[in-house]
Amino acid sequence: METNVAIIIANYNYGHYLMDGIESIRKQTYKGPIQIYLVDDGSSDNSWDKICEITEADSSEDVEEGHYTGPIESRKGENLFAYRINNSGASTARNVAIHKAWAWADVFGILDADDQYKSHKVEVLLQKLLEYTEIGVAYGDYDIHRVFGDKNYMKYEFKQSYDREELLNRCMVHSNALIKRSALASVKLQNGEYFDSRLHGPGSQNFIGCTEDYDLWLRLSKLCMITHVPESLAIAVESGQNQSMKMTSEIFMQNAEILKTRQ
Repeated sequence: METNVAIIIANYNYGHYLMDGIESIRKQTYKGPIQIYLVDDGSSDNSWDKICEITEADSSEDVEEGHYTGPIESRKGENLFAYRINNSGASTARNVAIHKAWAWADVFGILDADDQYKSHKVEVLLQKLLEYTEIGVAYGDYDIHRVFGDKNYMKYEFKQSYDREELLNRCMVHSNALIKRSALASVKLQNGEYFDSRLHGPGSQNFIGCTEDYDLWLRLSKLCMITHVPESLAIAVESGQNQSMKMTSEIFMQNAEILKTRQ
């Protein structure tokens, strides 16, 4: 039986990198069905123009979707569903994408818009993910590509094998993980969100966080097994524009109070 894999991409002003990320999904060695669900979070750069070049118009409507209320412009392309929303933050954009893909997907992959999957990533992680029904999340290592200032080099980033006690002290799981739909369903928040929108707000309002991934892993770790593949399966770009580099101490302390409730 084939496993449907939905790759979720939330984009905000990463037009320079976005097409490389999409192409990295289209080049996967996994032979089963893969669909990309991309939500542009009200970008002010040329991101949506680039998306329009590879898609056709579908519809525009005002909806309530994934705890988002407002206009959604929809487009379709090759194995690609693209949506544009008002700038609401990465958490909300991801939630919209998950809701759009929910009825079709068996497994969700998360891809940051400025990152790329290596060609065998889905195949390798999916094989690991499906070994046991108790496994809900599979993640691997990645290469960091630093491309800001006078730096332009690759560095291998090893992520420690999963241990919940270690996870409580630091984030060991990279955002580019594969997650079973059943696991996501088990950690759905009461307000209908999967990623907590309080933990990554709208970039246009200078409210930036970067703990929404970590919060999700904390919730998942209580209810399913998480497994690690010690192999570089993705490329993470550090450009100086990464959202994590814009975290302030004030926002971090606000997020920390929320994270305490998950432990």
